[in-house]
Amino acid sequence: MRLRLILIQITVNESRIVLNFRPMPARRSPFLDLISGRKGGPLRRLARFGLILLAIPYGFIIRLRNLYYASISAASRRVDAPVISIGNITVGGTGKTPMAARIARLLMDRGRNVAILSRGYKGRPVQPADASADSPAPPWSLESDEALVLQRRCPNATIVIDANRVAGAKAAREAGCDALVLDDGFQHRRLARDLDIVLIDATQPFGHGWMLPRGLLREPPSSLARAGVIVLTRSDEIEQSDRMLLLSTLRRCSKGRPLVQAVHRITGFQDVTGRLLPGQDPGAVQAVIFAGVANFESFRRAVERIGVKAVAAYEYPDHHDYSDEEMTAICDVALALEANAVVTTEKDAVKLVNRWPDKTCRLLVLHLEIEFLEDGGRIIESAIDAALYA
Repeated sequence: MRLRLILIQITVNESRIVLNFRPMPARRSPFLDLISGRKGGPLRRLARFGLILLAIPYGFIIRLRNLYYASISAASRRVDAPVISIGNITVGGTGKTPMAARIARLLMDRGRNVAILSRGYKGRPVQPADASADSPAPPWSLESDEALVLQRRCPNATIVIDANRVAGAKAAREAGCDALVLDDGFQHRRLARDLDIVLIDATQPFGHGWMLPRGLLREPPSSLARAGVIVLTRSDEIEQSDRMLLLSTLRRCSKGRPLVQAVHRITGFQDVTGRLLPGQDPGAVQAVIFAGVANFESFRRAVERIGVKAVAAYEYPDHHDYSDEEMTAICDVALALEANAVVTTEKDAVKLVNRWPDKTCRLLVLHLEIEFLEDGGRIIESAIDAALYA
């Protein structure tokens, strides 16, 4: 995939040619443009109608599946260790990875030997690997960017990647783990869990109001009644009146489940290896930003909110694997625009270790944490303790 072109305006000033680089805005996903209705026209309306015809049987299958698991207790397999699931009801980034890391750290603070179970981006099964800092590169190192982030954030946890969550849980138990965190696990109901923490993105809570593929809902909002705790992430990125209405809707859909508000807080910069870079003043950073994440606009807003001036923004598909040509092109743009840094996400950076041309272009990596508001931290910890000692 190539970078989008940058418009170059040529002006003549006292017999000198001046090149003014004007960055193009970040490209939106054509699919998201289609399902959101941002773009009209008869062909797009026809396409949306076709997607509705596909969404109806998908929704029926999901409801039938949920009924099956609700009616037959033996359909879910239990392991002899507490299982805490982190998930959502939509496709896209809600903050599951930093939340899974935070929950894993809370469990380790309680003396637990923790495994984080992940499907992986393409669901390829691999054996569990000790993710300690002194261990060799795990066998999944090229399989999952989320797992690499989790390894970096929780170096003392065991990372298990297997699309078969039951098999992954059994492998974790055989490795000596006594508490399991199920990353992106709300829809994976074959493995019984002791606590479901479900994340809802305040900026796009219900995936344009439709099930896949007409919208982004993986299952209906009524499924929130299965949750143990609901976490409203990015709650500071919408107006207060909209937030109050959304909270009321979530309480109704979930039948009154505990509800926690949270924000995505940028706590600093790292280098490409994950080493913290103290003393970096965001207001002094003039950067080209790029990312391959599900919610690029939220990333862009987060960068600008901390004071970084984004002179160009480049959006790639989620889980994008960057080529050497693409990295060189990004650096060329930064040099041309006289940017003093390039900024990206931790999920992108883990794939650039030993590959990013640091000597040519300084790369700053945002370090993001999920911060609970009001008494949210107490609610989460109480739910975890109840799951551990039930």
